[in-house]
Amino acid sequence: MTLSPSSSDLLAAVPEVLEGVVVQVLGADGCQSASFGSAVAGERSERRFDLPDGQVLATYPAADPAIAALVESLLSIVGERERLESDMESMSTSSLRLLEQVAMLTETLPKLSAGTDDSDIAQLGLRACQVAASVQQVIYLGYHAGKGVCEVLVHEVGDGVVRDQELDPMFAANEGVLGDVLQVTEGVVLRSVPENGRLGEPGSPEHLARHQILGVPVTYGAGDKRVVLGALLLIDKRGTTYSTENQLGSEEGQVAESFAAMLGSVLGARKTAALGKELSMAQAIQRQILPERAVQIAGFDIAADYQACGAVGGDYFDYVPLADGRTLVVIADVSGHNLASGMMMVSARATLRTLASVRHEPAQVFEDVASTMFGDLTRTERFLTAAAVALRANDRKVEYVSAGHNDLFVYRAASDRVERIASESTILGFLPHPGYESRTVEMVPGDCLLLFTDGITEAMDAQDEMFGEDRLAVLLAQVAPGRNAKGIVDAIVHELEVFRGGTVGNDDVTAVVVRCVEGVRR
Repeated sequence: MTLSPSSSDLLAAVPEVLEGVVVQVLGADGCQSASFGSAVAGERSERRFDLPDGQVLATYPAADPAIAALVESLLSIVGERERLESDMESMSTSSLRLLEQVAMLTETLPKLSAGTDDSDIAQLGLRACQVAASVQQVIYLGYHAGKGVCEVLVHEVGDGVVRDQELDPMFAANEGVLGDVLQVTEGVVLRSVPENGRLGEPGSPEHLARHQILGVPVTYGAGDKRVVLGALLLIDKRGTTYSTENQLGSEEGQVAESFAAMLGSVLGARKTAALGKELSMAQAIQRQILPERAVQIAGFDIAADYQACGAVGGDYFDYVPLADGRTLVVIADVSGHNLASGMMMVSARATLRTLASVRHEPAQVFEDVASTMFGDLTRTERFLTAAAVALRANDRKVEYVSAGHNDLFVYRAASDRVERIASESTILGFLPHPGYESRTVEMVPGDCLLLFTDGITEAMDAQDEMFGEDRLAVLLAQVAPGRNAKGIVDAIVHELEVFRGGTVGNDDVTAVVVRCVEGVRR
């Protein structure tokens, strides 16, 4: 072992001051690395003092207790000095590493913000992370939640590192080390390679490791709004000018977490901004596909209201021309009330309008919609309920068809009661050929039809009581007499808001009223 110059000088001076004292410096292996003084005849005693990387052995005349005390004191000072020197050196090394890592983070963040896309951003971050953590390989995998897979976006390999296998481009997000990493909410995942073995299957990230693999999730947001964007993997430690240690540990874990947080912030902010633009576009599209005003059909007064509970809703209503000249008054509800639901509704609207233009029967239109959209609905794990009434000017016979939607409410002016026409048909997306059938509803002036979505009947008050169909039926009977279609819709929406106590609901709300008025009877 090598002593500090001051300790060596002190040990060399001991035999010169204390006759008969011999001092030997021993390495960790017990071998002598230095010796000071020469022994004198007579019985001798010895004393050992531990050093950070070895020992000091002192022998001295046993008959002189004063020499023993001095040797004890001097060599104790040497031991303390060497431990202090070692601690200072360790602190200096750690400080240098920390300063380098901080500088790397500070330098990298502005570059990430200027990245052109996710891959460019990840590559800039991984190159800096590889240097800061001093590892042989670093991988960033983007997480596709809807598909349950992770895609390799960047794989950085250090200089001199031989890539002995190709990495597969895509992996299941719930398997192997990657699956463990994506489940972590705090801390890191660290796996060691078994002796004479490898981790995982060829082509997997863990199979690249010769010694260890460390992983952390890359996330954005916190709590219940935390979104997993991907995973950052560090493979095998490499030596540095500060240390020859080849084990991944807490320090590398902290570096990985710091870079993962930085990547998550930049990538998440970009995705949020992009999503904001997409939402704005989706809102604009949805506003455009909803009718600006009620359709005008002789013999009927029609009104509707739609309120999305989120930025983009999954409800829809429309007035669609049929090939035989009638108008199909449609209401529909896609499962969920987010961007994907809104876009699925846009697709349904386009499909419905295209098919209605070449079909005469409402049931056949619904049958064709079910067949056309079955693949998209099942693939996206969504379903769609819908109902429609076909109206012809001055014709009081209304044709009704439903695809698993809420019951049709019919207010009868003569009896001042509400009838319910049950919907026992299949929801769109469950079967490719449901076999829909239509029914005829005869109306007289004063009668009203109410088409609605479950955002009304499943609305909750402060006591978690649902609005319910019975309450809606009673309300329709109360507000229908003496009001036009718009007045009826407005009254229903107002009572719903009162019931909820002014709070925003958890589902979209849509109501369409068709009121029969005086006209030419056929």
